[in-house]
Amino acid sequence: MHLALRRGLAAVALTTASTLAAAFPTRPVTIVVPAPPGGTADTVVRTVVPKLSAALGQPVLVENRAGASGMIASQHVAGAPADGHVVLMNYTSHAINPWLTAKMPYDSARAFAPVGFLGKVPLLLAVPSDGPKSAAELIATAKAKPGTMTYGSSATGGASHLGGELFSQLTGGKLTLVGYKGGAAAATDLAAGRISMLLDSQLALNGLQQAGRIRYLGVASEKPSAAFPELPPIGRELPGFEATAWYGLMAPAGTPAAAIERLNAELNRVLADPDVRRQLLGGGFEPVPMSPTEWAGFIASETARWGELIRKAGLKAE
Repeated sequence: MHLALRRGLAAVALTTASTLAAAFPTRPVTIVVPAPPGGTADTVVRTVVPKLSAALGQPVLVENRAGASGMIASQHVAGAPADGHVVLMNYTSHAINPWLTAKMPYDSARAFAPVGFLGKVPLLLAVPSDGPKSAAELIATAKAKPGTMTYGSSATGGASHLGGELFSQLTGGKLTLVGYKGGAAAATDLAAGRISMLLDSQLALNGLQQAGRIRYLGVASEKPSAAFPELPPIGRELPGFEATAWYGLMAPAGTPAAAIERLNAELNRVLADPDVRRQLLGGGFEPVPMSPTEWAGFIASETARWGELIRKAGLKAE
């Protein structure tokens, strides 16, 4: 093909893609959140929605479909029209469910097209107020006295549970999991000294921390957190320790690239907005804009990482 003709066709294709992206959306966009109103996932979405609506020129609606570790919402979006007008806010369980659920109602690797990353909530490592004074002291105790420490979690297979298991594996401390029906009960028992440590969000722990009943030893990450610059990353003392709850948008598989391109571009602009960023960081959420390709790679990496941890822990699919 003549070089000039190839260049001309490429220019036409680029113009067509740009036109389609500019034309999307043609009606309101719905973000399906796999959690009830009021939690971290819901709060993050509702912080982003006003400016995202303005950027897209269409209302952006929030629909809460909680239950089954996010699978109810995911199944709903997987079966929605693949036109970009219904998207899923997925979270950490998307990378964990395939390893712990014997019969998934959808193929998590093929049912969705990555749109964009929202960011992450570094879990905070907390101990009773009279517990260890530093992460180094906690780690040393776990290593010196294996089998004597406990950690709490309100959801089997959640980031808090698997983060505790990761701590146990990396230290060789053989920590015992104590399960709870809710995060509040776990935090209350931590304050009373009934469990040794707890990994959870600022939203769940801050009241007790401010009252002086529990102490933060750091964030469950290897690098400093923009949301908690005053707290040291535990991964500095325990290499490989990273346990964050993360959130991002996905569309049904087959959604046109032009729609994904527009959603990603506007989402990233909103996440970079100083006012939005300030609100999110103030709530303990670290916004991290990504391209769809980067977001897909992040999901694949997290799925492999948690799968290996689950295999080593001997956790079985139910």
